[in-house]
This record gives sequence, C-alpha cells and structure tokens, in this order.
Amino acid sequence: MTDDRIRVAPRTRGAHRTITQALGAAPDGAVISIAPGEYHESFRLIRRVTLVPQYGNGSVTIAVPAAAGALTVAAPNCRVRGLVVRGTDPGETLLRVEDAAGLTLEDCLVTHGRAEVLGSRTVVPGAGRPVGDIPLDHDLATELADPTAGGVLVTRRTRLRAARHTALHVTGDALARLDDTSIMDVEGIGVAVSGSAVLRADQLRVHGGSGSALRALDASRVLLRGSGLFGAGRNGVLVQDAAEALLTDCRVENAARSAVRLDHTARAQIEESTLAGARLSGVEVRDQARVMMRGVRISGGETGVRLRSQEESVLLHCSVTGQQGNGIELAAGADPRVRGVRVARTGKHGVSVGESSRGTFDHCDVIASGFPSIHVGRDAAPRFRGCRVFDSAHDLGVAEDANPTFENCVAINVAAPRLPGAPRGGAAAPGARQPGPGRQGRDAGPPRGPQGPTGPAGPTRSGGRAAATPSGQAATAPGSAHPRQGSDDDAPEVESLTDLLAELDELVGLENVKRDVGGMVKLMQTVRMRQEAGLPAPPLSRHLVFAGNPGTGKTTVARLYGRLLHALGLLSRGHLVEVDRSALVGEYIGHTGPKTTEAFQRARGGVLFIDEAYALTPPGVAQDFGMEAIATLVKLMEDHRDEVVVIAAGYPEEMDRFIGSNPGLASRFTRSLLFTDYSTEELVRIVEHHARRHRYDLTEGARSALATHIGAIPRGERFGNGRTARQLFQQMTEHQAMRVAELTAPKDQELMALDENDLPVPLSTS
Repeated sequence: MTDDRIRVAPRTRGAHRTITQALGAAPDGAVISIAPGEYHESFRLIRRVTLVPQYGNGSVTIAVPAAAGALTVAAPNCRVRGLVVRGTDPGETLLRVEDAAGLTLEDCLVTHGRAEVLGSRTVVPGAGRPVGDIPLDHDLATELADPTAGGVLVTRRTRLRAARHTALHVTGDALARLDDTSIMDVEGIGVAVSGSAVLRADQLRVHGGSGSALRALDASRVLLRGSGLFGAGRNGVLVQDAAEALLTDCRVENAARSAVRLDHTARAQIEESTLAGARLSGVEVRDQARVMMRGVRISGGETGVRLRSQEESVLLHCSVTGQQGNGIELAAGADPRVRGVRVARTGKHGVSVGESSRGTFDHCDVIASGFPSIHVGRDAAPRFRGCRVFDSAHDLGVAEDANPTFENCVAINVAAPRLPGAPRGGAAAPGARQPGPGRQGRDAGPPRGPQGPTGPAGPTRSGGRAAATPSGQAATAPGSAHPRQGSDDDAPEVESLTDLLAELDELVGLENVKRDVGGMVKLMQTVRMRQEAGLPAPPLSRHLVFAGNPGTGKTTVARLYGRLLHALGLLSRGHLVEVDRSALVGEYIGHTGPKTTEAFQRARGGVLFIDEAYALTPPGVAQDFGMEAIATLVKLMEDHRDEVVVIAAGYPEEMDRFIGSNPGLASRFTRSLLFTDYSTEELVRIVEHHARRHRYDLTEGARSALATHIGAIPRGERFGNGRTARQLFQQMTEHQAMRVAELTAPKDQELMALDENDLPVPLSTS
C-alpha cells in the first residue's frame, strides 16, 4: 500500500524543502506530512488540505516571521493537526480564517499571536434564533465542508497562549466551536465574539488574562458547557449590546470584577453553574439587560446578585452564600422573579430591595445575615410568599413609604423578629449573628418617622452622602448620615462624574490641586477605556501624598477623590476611612500589625486617609512601632493594590521625611499634591459660604472688616486656614445672637445680618 502523502523534509531527497512549496504542488484534499523541525514561513491555504507532523504532536513548529503576515485559511474544510504555530508579536494576528473558509485545529498550540475568524455579514439584532434554541452538540461538520456564511473554526485539544488584546476573535457572521481547548497568558480578553457570530464551547478553559475571560458584543451569541473561566482580570463573562449567552454546567472563579456581567439589552441564561470568588458581584445586570438563572451557586465577593435593570430577571433554585455585602441586591426599579433561592452568611442584607423596586420572592430562605435579613427601601413594593429567615439578629428593615407584602413568611431563631406574624421575643440561636456597633439602629428598631429617630434634630441613616464645602470640611446634608468611615452602610450608587468634577471646581482656591485631580481623572478614564478594549493598562499609581498645612482642604479633596474613583468604576465603594497614628500603632509588641490591618480592611473599596502620616516616623527614634505599621501598610497596598487608595497627608517638609523612611513608600507614593494656604480673599469667601449655608448675610461693612481682621492674623503654626474661617463664622454668629437678643421684635433681616460689630476683638500683638 503506497503512502499518498506529500512530504516536507528540508534534508530529504524527493521531499519539498518548505511547506509553501508543498502547498503549491498539493491537489485539493491532499495530506501534507511535515518532518520535525522549525519552519520560518507563512502561507495561505487556498485548497482543502491537511497538515500533520510526520512523527509526533509538537515536533513541528511553524514560526511565522514578523513581516510575513498571518497564516491564512481561505478554503473550506482545511485541517491542521499536532503542529505548533508561533508568532513574534503577541498583539498581531497570527492565524486568520477568512469569510467562507473552514479550519479544524486538533492537538495544536497557537502562541504569541491571536486567532481570528472573520465574517462579512452582520445579522440585525433579534433576527437570529434565540440562544437557548441553538444546540450545543452541533459539531459544525456541514459548515466546515461548505461554509455558506462567515468563516468556521473548530478546535479540539488545542491551546492558545501568550496573545495580546485577545487570544481569539470571532466576528461578523462567523462560527466557532471550541472543544477541550485552553486559553492562557493573555494580556487582554480571552475570547471576543462580535457581530452576529456564534461561539459554542465544550470544556473550554480560560486562565488569567488582564481583561474579561469572554466578551460578547453586538448581536453575537455564546454557548458554553462544562467550561471554566478562572482568574479573569476584569469580568468572567461580559455580555453587552444585544448579545446573548448560555452557560450550562460552567465554573467562573475569582474574577477581579463580576463573574457574569450583562449590559445594555443583553440576555443570558445560566444553568447548573458555579460562580465563585468574584471580587464585586457573582452576577451583575445593568441597563435593559436580563438574566435567567436556574440551579446556580454563587459564593463570595462583595454582592451575590446585583440587578440594576428594570427588565424582568428570573432566579430559580439558586444559592447565594458568603458575600461581604448583600446577597441579592435590587437597584431602583428592578422587578425580578425569585423562587426557591437560599441566601446565607452575608455581611449585610440577605435581600436588599432598593428604592421603587418590586419583585416577587417565593419560598426563599435567608440565613445568618449581618444586617436585617430583608431590607425594603423607600417606595418599594416587593412581595414575599412562603419565605423564611433563620439565625439572624433582625429579620426585617423597612424604610418609610415602603409597601412590602408578606404572605406566610416566618422568622426562626431571630432575636428581634418583625416579619408580620412572626413570634416576638424569640432568642437568637447560638450561632446567630449579633449586630456590631452601629447596626442596632439601622432597620432594626421601629419604623422611623419623617423627623428621624430623635425628632427634628436627630440624625438619620438614610444613606445620604456628605457634601464637600469650600472650607475644606465636610458638611452633612440634611437627612443624611455622616460620611461613612468603614461603616456597614450600603455602598453608594455611582454618582455622575460631571457632577463630582463640578463639585471639585466649586471649592474655594486649590487651583493647582483641582488641575492635578482633573488630570488624573482624564488619565484614569483613558486607562478604563483601554481596559474595556482589552488593552493593557499603563503603569499607574493611585496613591497620593497630600502636603499642606492644617485646614487647607486635604480631607475634603480626599473624600471627593474616592467618590471620583467610584464613579470611574475603579473603586467599588469610594468611601473614606480617616486614621492617624493612634489608629494604626499598637501599645505593645504584636499589636500594631493587626491594628493597621483592621483599619486597612475598613477602607477596602475606598480611600484610607492617613492624617499626620509623618507621626509614624518620629525623628530621632530608631525603634518605634510606627515602622511596623508602615511595613504592614506597604504589604497590604501590594496585596490589595486595586481595592484601596491610600492618601498620606501632613506638613510638606515632614511628608518628605515620611516618604523617604521606607523604599516601599517611595515606590508607591509617586505623586504629591501641594495644598497651599488660603489667601485673605479666599478665607473671606469661605466665611461667606458658611453664612449662606446657614441663612446669614454679611453686610458690606462686615466683608471689609472681615478682610482686615483676617489679614492681621499671624500666619504661624497655629493658623488653621479653613478651620480659622469656620471658627470666625461661629464667633460672629455668637456675637450676633447676643446683639439680636436685646432687640424687642427683630425683623427677619436683622436675624440674618452679620455686620462688622459681630467680628471678634483682634488678638493683641503686643
């Protein structure tokens, strides 16, 4: 029996010297056998051929030269088996399957370049078959032999490695099937599917990568079965536009953002899958997207399921466990159907129903939550039927104007039950969580009236944010809590970047600081756009040094900086935790490390603001626990570099000494912002701001006298800048009160006016 194979062997008589020569001589349907070695060439398959190694898999490497272009498939039903295809630039296309062409890769390695499957036609969104109707078992054999649409790629037992931007891009109306295929070491997205392309994958494994493991765009469709996506640098599965995805028996683990995220009008169906360890959410649904989940197990992360879409999502017989924040979280207007879901061991609420949301929860269990197990926000009207709450300190918290419905719901082993019909005074089980400091007052007591729990002047906990004032201080808006410093309040909704930048611009003075922060925001916007595009992010340190005298607005800008990063999607919460030496340094050996770590953990997702940071390195002291605090901080900043921003603040000269005390600090704090002292005119404007905010008016005489008074204050170490302005305003209101109290029937204008007589007596300079 003769061997009809065409042979490639550079040193053998009767064989072709190169693969390109063999292809030129090969008829349609030929099998080309290649001798072991490395072949530096590129070629275009224009006829149906099969390329195989003469001896064993991996013995033949096709090293595509940099200037030669991609190895291209332009014919149907081509096959490559057991070869290594290696490029020189990971960011360039290494293997391309053209429109109406077909390729099967078996037992191959494609490395240092990406693979592309192209199509020329894009189906209008919604014109294709629903993703759930497309069979996963379809092997694409017919399409490979006779492609009637875009290119077709099938991989079996194949590895794609060391690509940049994306390892595999399927676009247009192309088709791809990946069986027992692995993708790793990608600087960007593992698999990108766009246009109206369809990707089927069985036992696909994507490891690591700086971008999402899989991203579906436009009107594309993705079907995964028995696959695993591990350690994605952004989302495990990102479905956007009008794309659709079906995940069956899959594992998505340790994504840096969400395990599955849906945007725009995307649709997804997730069945019998495990989503574990995502840093933000197991499943996040935004815009007008929609998800249907059945038998899904979600564990760990900040939030289990976060629904921010008003489209109806469905959760059936799922489990959500071990979140730091809420288990199931509904944003404003969400209206899901949830049945047979078990939520357990969450740090905050098991189920949090946001403002104006609805939804039905049938026969769900909520177990051992840190906050009230079920929270219902303002104007929300969810319906709970046959639900149970176990082993928690509080079962229910209801905001004012909420209108929830409860039918046949029970609380078991709950210390302070409030569910309608639940027994009162039940003791918590031995393992039940008790509320920590500050928790007892949130959602646990009787419903609040419009004046708050302590009357008109009493504080409320409505989740409001602190408004930054031109004085460099934070003023709490009416009806709002003081800004969170590592408290257990719910993470704030993302604020408008435009509004935050306008708030920064309204601050008095600080022109250089405003310019620097604005420049950093633009840089981070660019970084985020590059990340969304699957491009590597440039080196960027978000940690800052704020150098300036007291009262120059450092804390206010730090708080705004955290909110800006939250709006950019670079911090999950954006809150501020303010500490000083006493909060970081212990009193005995072994105390400092845990104390510093606890403060750092409270800042996870936000900003750790270290005031008077130089106090950690007192001059002339060789052995001090402050150095242990610095060493602990440096390690934590490295371990959680994407989760916390650290701002070290203090006097300019002292901060130089602080940064120079540890090489790790110098490498992490590469940018300093200088907060200069306020001028006399700026301090007058700060006093006027306080006056307007408290419904006072400064007379012209008061403004002139105030400028003279401020100009005469010595600018020594005790000068407080914005704090001095605030103290002046307080003293003026006290003097005015004494003056007005002597009037028989003061008019409104007299009650509001501050004049030159209300200024304090200048300090003697003699």
